[in-house]
Amino acid sequence: MAALLASALAGVLAGASLAGVWGLAAGVALVQVLLLVGLVRTADVPAGRSNAGVALVAGLASSVYLALRTDGAFDDTHLTALLVAMGAGFVAMAVVQLARRDGRARLTASLTFGVTALLLSVVASAWLALGDDDMGQAALLVGLGGAAVAAAIMIFPGPALLWVIGGTIGAASVGLIMQAYLVPVDDADVGPVVAAVVAGTSGVASTLGVWAARLLRDDQDSGEDVTLAAAGSPRLDHALVVAGLPLALAAPVVAAAVWAVAEGWVA
Repeated sequence: MAALLASALAGVLAGASLAGVWGLAAGVALVQVLLLVGLVRTADVPAGRSNAGVALVAGLASSVYLALRTDGAFDDTHLTALLVAMGAGFVAMAVVQLARRDGRARLTASLTFGVTALLLSVVASAWLALGDDDMGQAALLVGLGGAAVAAAIMIFPGPALLWVIGGTIGAASVGLIMQAYLVPVDDADVGPVVAAVVAGTSGVASTLGVWAARLLRDDQDSGEDVTLAAAGSPRLDHALVVAGLPLALAAPVVAAAVWAVAEGWVA
C-alpha cells in the first residue's frame, strides 16, 4: 500500500541518520528524487522535467550546504539557505520558460508545477537543519516516528478529518513512547510535552501529505471525503508521491517545532 511506503521511507531516513550527517543527507536526497520523479510522472505539464531538474539541483544544493554547516545544536540561521535556494531556483525556472520554443502553452500550469516542486524539494532539506547534537537527533527520531505512524494510519478507509485526527493522536502517542523508552531521546532530556509537540506536528504534516497526494491523483475537491477504496489501485507514480510528500512537508514543521523549543515557547 502506498501509505505504508511513506512509513517505510521514514524508517529508511531514520536509519540513514545513524550513519551521521552525510548518511542523513543521502536519505534526504532519496526522498527528493522519489518525490520529484513521482510528480513528473503524475502531473503532465509542459517543461515538467526541466522544472523538476531545477528543483532537484536546488534541493540537493540545500542538503549539501546544511550538511557542511551542521555542527552541534540547532541554529535557525541555517534555514536562510533554504530561502536562497528557492530564490535561485525560481530565477532558473523563469529562464527555463523563456527558453521554451512551443509557444509557452499552459504557462501558468508549468510555473505552478515548477514552484511546487522547488518548494517541496528544498524544504525536505530541513531535516538536516535540526543539528547533530543529542537534541537534534532526538527531534529527528521523534519527528520521523510521528510521520511514519501518521502515514500508516491512512491505510484505513475513512473521512479525511478522521485521518487527520487519528494521525495526530497516533503520532503524539508514539512521540511520548519514544521519549519514555528510547535511550537517544532520553539522553537529550526531551520532556513529554516537547516529544508530543514535535511528533504531533510531524504527524499532521505527514497526514496532510498523504491526503494531498491522493487528491492530486484523483483530482477530487479538497472538501470531499476521500477513502482508500475510492482511490483505487495505486500506481507507481502515485506511490512515489505518497512516499515523498509527507516527509517533505514534515521536515519544515519539525524544524519549526524545534525552533519553538529553542526559543523557550515549548518546555
